[in-house]
Amino acid sequence: MTLFSVSRPIRFSLSLFALLFAVPLAPTFAADVDGRQFVPMSPEARVEMRAEMLDFLTALQQIITAISEGKPGEAADTAENLIGLSAMGRHRDAAPNARPGRFMPKDMHMIARGMHAAASDFAKVARTGDPVKALGALQAVTGACVACHRSYRTQ
Repeated sequence: MTLFSVSRPIRFSLSLFALLFAVPLAPTFAADVDGRQFVPMSPEARVEMRAEMLDFLTALQQIITAISEGKPGEAADTAENLIGLSAMGRHRDAAPNARPGRFMPKDMHMIARGMHAAASDFAKVARTGDPVKALGALQAVTGACVACHRSYRTQ
C-alpha cells in the first residue's frame, strides 16, 4: 500500500489551482459586473454625501425604533427634520466643490428629492398614529435609498 492514493494529489492540485487562480480573480470579476452608473464626484462632495447618507441611515433606525415603541410623533419629527423636505439644503453653505447635488445626474437628483418628499409624506402618515400605514409610507423612503444605491456609485 502506498502512502498517497491517486485521488489525493488530484484534490491537492485542484485546491492549489483554485487558490492560485480563481480566488485572485474574484474581486476583479465583481467589479466588472457592477452595472451601476458611475457618478464622478469631487472627493469633498463624496465625503459630504457619505456623511449625509450615514445620518439618514441613523435617522431611519431612530424612526423604526420610535414606531416600535409606539411613539409616532417622535418618528414623524425625526423623519421630517432629519430626512424630509425640511432637511434639504444641508450643503448650501459648503464650498461649491463639496456640494454633491451639482455632480448628480438628473435622475439621481430626482431620486434624492423623492426621498426627501417621501420622508415628509411619512411624517404626515405617522402622525395619524397607525403603525401599519406608517410602515407602508416608510417603504417609499427606503425604496428611494435602494433605487439610488442600486443605480449609482461614486467610486
